[in-house]
Parts: sequence; C-alpha cells; structure tokens
Amino acid sequence: MTLTSPLSAGPEVLGLTFGAEAWTTDDGWLVRDLYAPPGLDGPPGVLQGGFATGLTIAAARAAERFGAPATGFHARLHAPTPLGRDLQVRARPAEATARHRIQTLDGDRLLVDAEVELAGHDLAPQVFDLLELADAPLPAPEPQDLLVTCWVCGDRPTHPAGQRMLPAWRSAETVICPWIADEELGDARGVVDPVVVSAMLACPTAWASFRHVEDRGDAVGLLAEYHLRFFRDAPVLDPLRVVARCDLAEGRRLQTRGALVDEDGIVYATTSALYISVPELPDA
Repeated sequence: MTLTSPLSAGPEVLGLTFGAEAWTTDDGWLVRDLYAPPGLDGPPGVLQGGFATGLTIAAARAAERFGAPATGFHARLHAPTPLGRDLQVRARPAEATARHRIQTLDGDRLLVDAEVELAGHDLAPQVFDLLELADAPLPAPEPQDLLVTCWVCGDRPTHPAGQRMLPAWRSAETVICPWIADEELGDARGVVDPVVVSAMLACPTAWASFRHVEDRGDAVGLLAEYHLRFFRDAPVLDPLRVVARCDLAEGRRLQTRGALVDEDGIVYATTSALYISVPELPDA
C-alpha cells in the first residue's frame, strides 16, 4: 500500500501509519486510512495486541493535535487486526474532557474500540506487589515455539526492530523481563513512544497467565480488554523491567496486571489485561 505523506502511528521504524488525508462521516467520525505492515506480529499475520490497542493513542493525537501526554486508555478487542491490509481508524470526542473514542475497522468489521485520555500523566500508581519485582533476581529467558515471530517476545521476528524480549518466569504466574529501548523507539527527547510501551507490556501479561492456558489444553490466551495508564516518560537506553502477574483465572477468562519499572522502583506505566483462553491461534 502506498500512502501520500503518511503519518507515523508510533516511531517511524515500525512502519505503522495513518493516511495523511482525513474525512468526516455524516455521524461525526474523523476517518483515516490505517496500515500495519508485516512484521509487527503477535500471532502470525496478526498485529500484536499492544500495538493494536496502543495505536489508538496516536489516532487521538492526530485528531486533536494539542500534544498533551497520554494519560491512558481502555480498549476492547473485537477481532484480530490483520497485517498488510488496507484498514481504517476513526476518532470522535468522548463525553468527558480530553477523552476520545477511537475505533479501528477492516471494512465494516470492528476490530478495536477504545477510549483514550490525553490529559497528562496520571498520579502515582498503587502497585506495591509489582514493585517488589523490580528488585527480584532476573529469571532465565525461555524461547517459546508458539509465537516465534512476535515483534515483542519472539526469538525470530521478521521485523528489523523486533525486540526479542523472551518470556522469563519467576514463578508460574509471575514474569520479569529486562528491557532497554533503542533510540529508534523514542523521540527527540529520548522518551519511548507510548505505542511501543503498550506493545511491550502486552506480551508479559499474556505469558503470566500461560500456565492456565496449558492446564486447559488450549493454545493461547487472546487479548480481549486492555487498560493502560502512564505515570512518567520512559527513557530510551536505560535498563528497565517489564513485570507481570496473573491475578485470576476463571474458566477461559484470565486477568493479569503488568508494569514498566526500573531497578530503583520508578513506575512508568501500568496495565491490566483480560485474556480469553482459546484452543488455537487466530486466523487473520
């Protein structure tokens, strides 16, 4: 797909773009083209869940252009977001101040529905159990055969900027992953793009619940809801940790939490996520 002067939905190295031209529908949605290139996989051929939800921040910014830092978002995933296809993203103001309703679509099919808040960073988080993991010994990373091309956690990603942040279990329900963001994933201030933060927090929360997926004899947990809050700008080139814990498993429903922290206990972002255990990988 060729776009005229596309807008980057995150760092340019990702290749995740919006169309430069926008149009307004009769019912008030501001619509742009959306393109997610091959290589940004979660499951093969499907946009990684943290990217699929995190790009809603970039869509909200493209709609308002005030430049306020992202406070957070809450997103529901209705269908997998396919890679290498012509998609659409649409935005409209939500009822509350500085909030935006964002949806991504594949034709008439709703993919993601989110409410994004752009009102500056949130207040200090209350995640003491996750902060304990900032000082815990780092467990050994374990390559997995399931999602080998995942941009975040696969050991054989096809995208040149793939992170290879392999899952590392401290316990069956706790994951600790070291991470240093390259400069190409940040902006001129040396701050990691929030779309990337969203992606990096998604995979560890999935792996924290994977024992329950295996116990059911299923293949994977699919991201169904994702809630992300930002507290500070995360710096590039600094040693960070992505930590996650599974809080609840009820049948197919798996509830997890995660945080991006450093070794001094500074919290940059937190997430809570709902996964649904399914017997096979999704087909884009």
